[in-house]
Amino acid sequence: MAFITAASSPVLYATCASLHGTLQHITFVYRDSRSYLPHLLTFLSKFPNIFTCHHLPLSVLNVLHWWSAVLAGPLATWSLALFQKLDPDVWVDASTSWGVGLVVGHCWPAWSLQDGWKSDQRDIGWAESVALELAVLWAVHASFHNAVLTIRGDNTGVIGAYAKGRSCNAPHNDTIHRIATSLIPFNLTIIPLYISSSANRADSASWGDLGPNLWHLPICFELPPELHPFLAHV
Repeated sequence: MAFITAASSPVLYATCASLHGTLQHITFVYRDSRSYLPHLLTFLSKFPNIFTCHHLPLSVLNVLHWWSAVLAGPLATWSLALFQKLDPDVWVDASTSWGVGLVVGHCWPAWSLQDGWKSDQRDIGWAESVALELAVLWAVHASFHNAVLTIRGDNTGVIGAYAKGRSCNAPHNDTIHRIATSLIPFNLTIIPLYISSSANRADSASWGDLGPNLWHLPICFELPPELHPFLAHV
């Protein structure tokens, strides 16, 4: 991307605004990439007028490198045809007292939260957003593609943040970023569907009340490095 190549020099407001507008249009196709726009929009707000030049901050450069990699990659294609809507019967939940539970049909995997997880703005909302991320990783490794997947959960904050494509909480936003990175190469998107806590079939697993070993779902994917210190697969 020429914009990144020229980033060692100050950039004009008009150049940044044009790039932001282009990327906004792209998000109509790559819907899950919306979480990668706020840094650029914040940078635009720092210009006192349209004649000012500013150097790009590292946060914006990182976002632009992500966009460049996604759009230049061999898997950066996206059909404009309507995707098939699939319901793989996936349920997610998290609890601060034990960990994260995922239920697929009658099968379950679970991860316990490790000491020190609740720091640096990580909270129950972060744990619930990680539960959604783990469901996405399962779906990708289960070979879903070109589809809209329903995933059930009981945290309205996480559902709302995902619908907006961003969160004001940095660890939550990092989770949305990783979800987008997982979904885009496979032409996938998700619809987080709210269900009450009492009806959430993943509730027991999130409290460590696990099902029979016969129904223990094997997990074949690696956790993102950012999650390794905080989660342990059971």
